[in-house]
Amino acid sequence: MERKKRQPFYFSLGFSLFLLLTAAGLLTVDYQGRRLSFGDDDLPFQTAELPNGGTSLQIKVLGAEGEIDITELEKIYHFLLDFSCIPHR
Repeated sequence: MERKKRQPFYFSLGFSLFLLLTAAGLLTVDYQGRRLSFGDDDLPFQTAELPNGGTSLQIKVLGAEGEIDITELEKIYHFLLDFSCIPHR
């Protein structure tokens, strides 16, 4: 009876790990392919400072390019580092 209770947990854990490793593999192959074929050494995810003092996340994955404003997330991140007394910047 105990084994039947654990079966859904092990299935969902295995499936989640499979999806995570597949996504990591796709990103790695995309990055290495761009680097070797086109000489593009840009990382798939990069942050950039905006002229107005904000921050944006530049995404270049699987042929798609985009940009997301993450100014508020960066403020929260720096607040948590300051609150935890972890040196940064």
